[in-house]
Amino acid sequence: MEHEYKRFWLRLALFTAPFAVALLLLTAGLVYMGESMPLVWVAAIQRDNPAVLYRPRFAPRDLPFKITSANARQAEIIALGSSRILQFRAGFFSRQPDAFYNAAAPGWTLDEVIEVFDALDPPPRVLLLAIDPPWFNADYHAPVIPPPDDDFSALFAVNAAFLKDLLNGVPFDRPGWSLDNYRSRQSQGVPALGLRAIRDGHGFRGDGSEQYGDFLVAGWLDMTAARETHHVWLRERREMYIPGESVDAAALAALNGLLGRARDRGVTVIGFLPSYMPSLWDAMHADARFGYVRALQGVLPTLFAEQGFAFYDFSDGAALDTPDADFFDGWHAGERGNARLLAAMAAAQPDVLGAYVDPAALRSMADAAPDAWRVTG
Repeated sequence: MEHEYKRFWLRLALFTAPFAVALLLLTAGLVYMGESMPLVWVAAIQRDNPAVLYRPRFAPRDLPFKITSANARQAEIIALGSSRILQFRAGFFSRQPDAFYNAAAPGWTLDEVIEVFDALDPPPRVLLLAIDPPWFNADYHAPVIPPPDDDFSALFAVNAAFLKDLLNGVPFDRPGWSLDNYRSRQSQGVPALGLRAIRDGHGFRGDGSEQYGDFLVAGWLDMTAARETHHVWLRERREMYIPGESVDAAALAALNGLLGRARDRGVTVIGFLPSYMPSLWDAMHADARFGYVRALQGVLPTLFAEQGFAFYDFSDGAALDTPDADFFDGWHAGERGNARLLAAMAAAQPDVLGAYVDPAALRSMADAAPDAWRVTG
């Protein structure tokens, strides 16, 4: 009987060995390409080489990635908010570019922003806090971001998703692009980790900012169409353009708690409302059904001042000489618009930002940029 048991297990091992080897090779390949690489490895690679892009195609884990990277960098000045400020580059902080990290990410609500701030260890000296009005509209329900997997669980999730797309014939290439780039981990000559970063040139740079490869490299999206889509959403009162009468008191209390903890940790906060493209801002601001937006513009400066912090309202892109054409869509300004925004804050806060930003030089860089998307290169 014992002989039969041993024979059974031997046959089972021989039968499953090819599958185990294949799974091991698949996992190793996806780790090598950065798709399921442990986040501490990615953070270390980008810290040593800020040119590396990072964006997985499957199971992105933005929140733990940004926390891991921010803590690895231990930056003195951190930008925090949603994707609307992902065009803030280290190159904007010409006096100390290595002192900056952009901890923002797509889709984040106030809850995610608070979670990131509370996890910063050590905390930054300066926090640039970008505020999105929909956070304070109780009638707006943001898409739920699923809780992130840990590194080990991500291996299995990525393997399963990759095999599913492979079996379903979903393409992993694009026109004018070679699959060999996966082996070299390059996107247009730029080192990249993660299948999206390698194929589409879309991802987080080493400074935490984002390169919008979907628009600028792969060409999957059209900016003119995206800007018009936001006008459609505004007219139809959907997505982030849900009307609201008043500012949500619970959200204000949560923001006030964050500011209080920042003050207690010795962090200087500069808050601001990022820009909308001018034509959309004019339409929204004139609509009586968006009363919460106008109310928020009055409430936020007082809230920040009570905690001893400065606050700026850049909602209207026209005030920064940022026309509609300088936006990816209705509320994502390009690199030039964000450079002008930071220059304006730096000029108003020389005691806080003067050690990092030369506002005159930054404005000159923005003015000399060949287009709205390339200020720092």
